[in-house]
Amino acid sequence: MYLYKMSALSQLELNGCRKLLKLLPADDLLTLKDTVTNRMIAVESSREAIEAIITYSQNSEELLKRKKVHRDIIFKYLTIEGVVVPPNSEKQQLVKRTLELWSSGNAVYQPLTKKLVFCPNLAHPGMQCFSTPHGLVLVAVAGTIHRDTTCLGIFEQVFGLIRAPMDGNSWKIKSLHLKIKGQISREKLPEVTYDVNEMLQLLM
Repeated sequence: MYLYKMSALSQLELNGCRKLLKLLPADDLLTLKDTVTNRMIAVESSREAIEAIITYSQNSEELLKRKKVHRDIIFKYLTIEGVVVPPNSEKQQLVKRTLELWSSGNAVYQPLTKKLVFCPNLAHPGMQCFSTPHGLVLVAVAGTIHRDTTCLGIFEQVFGLIRAPMDGNSWKIKSLHLKIKGQISREKLPEVTYDVNEMLQLLM
């Protein structure tokens, strides 16, 4: 358990940091916790790691500029929050936009929170399907994300499907994984990058 300490962050910053840090892979989260706390705080879960990070960070800007808080993580967070940013934005620009969001509150960005449109590339290799010996069907699709006329980035989503026991023609989503990137290749359509083993690991 980590030792209690009053955080220097505002409530808006605390809420935002928690949401953003949940997007980090577990390994990066623990490494970041060790860096921020100088390995002085032991934790037993990802939730405790997040609380330790935000508690012992001097301010939100310092936290966002940490190496383990990658550009793609901040971009994904802003996309989820409905904040439109150019896909080719540098990390510093994303940090600035995030700080503006946290200092002003969500109300400033409400006019921008329109629906995201996911446009899949339904041609191979933009979409792939695999069946496992245990009856699980894996469906992976890649495509672009848009809001109005702005292309925000690309996505890659993996679904794990199982046949409904009472209806052989129906399928249920057992698990799913979504990855969002800000970089957009203008040379070709988005493609699925996972193989079947990687898909299984993502959905475990």
